[in-house]
Formats: sequence, structure tokens, C-alpha cells
Amino acid sequence: MLVNKAYRYELKPNQEQLTLLKKHAGCARFAWNWGLAERIRLWEEEKKRTNAIEL
Repeated sequence: MLVNKAYRYELKPNQEQLTLLKKHAGCARFAWNWGLAERIRLWEEEKKRTNAIEL
């Protein structure tokens, strides 16, 4: 008999930690969007495929 278990965790950051989490998410979003724009630019200008390592 197979039994599946699941665990749920909840973060309860204080105000300082919440600010740092939001900054981290904003930085990650900026980096993602920069990388995406760079890949699109390289494809449109040079028809060159890139990956995350090359960026």
C-alpha cells in the first residue's frame, strides 16, 4: 500500500525580513527580464541562440 504525505510550511517574516524578501524578488525579476531581453536581441540581430551559461 502506497501512502502519500504532504507537509505545509508557512513563513511569518517580520517587517525587516519582508522588506528583504521583496527586494530579492525584485532583483530576481530584473535579472530574468534582462536575460530575456538579451536573448531576444541576440536572436533578432544575429539569429544566435544563447543559454543561461552564455549570458
